[in-house]
Amino acid sequence: MVHRAVKASLPISVPGKLNNPKLNSRVYNEGSSRVNGFTLLELMIVLVIVSILFTFVSFTIRGHSPEESMAEEARRLDRLIQLALEEAVLKNTESGLEFKRHSYRFLSYEDEEWRAVSGDRLLRERQLPNEMEIELAIEQLDVVIGEPSEQNDDERAEEELKPQVFLLSSEEITPEFTAYFSIRGIATSYQVSGSIDGKHEATQSDF
Repeated sequence: MVHRAVKASLPISVPGKLNNPKLNSRVYNEGSSRVNGFTLLELMIVLVIVSILFTFVSFTIRGHSPEESMAEEARRLDRLIQLALEEAVLKNTESGLEFKRHSYRFLSYEDEEWRAVSGDRLLRERQLPNEMEIELAIEQLDVVIGEPSEQNDDERAEEELKPQVFLLSSEEITPEFTAYFSIRGIATSYQVSGSIDGKHEATQSDF
């Protein structure tokens, strides 16, 4: 008798039993959870970094306190005066300072007339922050200083410029002056003073 061969497909067993549907499903689910877990962790790290950056930017935008701003402006003017004096000595030229209520600028004496310094990144005209003002005393006498006139640029350019304070090539500062930096409503103020012997300094004021 001839027996017909019977073909049967038998499940192939692979070490680790990966053919087990239940086990395969479990492995897949665990892998997905692991991937999702790392993604969530990365997202949390990004949020923390963004939060830190936002805080830093907020402090940067907020800027210094009013007292720190006044101190910074006073120190800047003091350093610029030293720079202008050094240039006056080196170039044998005369310089000056013109104060306005919310700004100041350096002048140079050229061709027998005073001209505003231009093209100089350091000695350019300086505008004070909002609400900060300058009050000026010349030889201990208060001087009334105002804002630029309402004239247009051409008319203003024709005005005769004259500094309130002279920074001479002999390293002298004349007349003696004190410029007070103040903000209305803030008790603390800072001052920059200069004397005939060329000495100058920025200090906290009792004004």
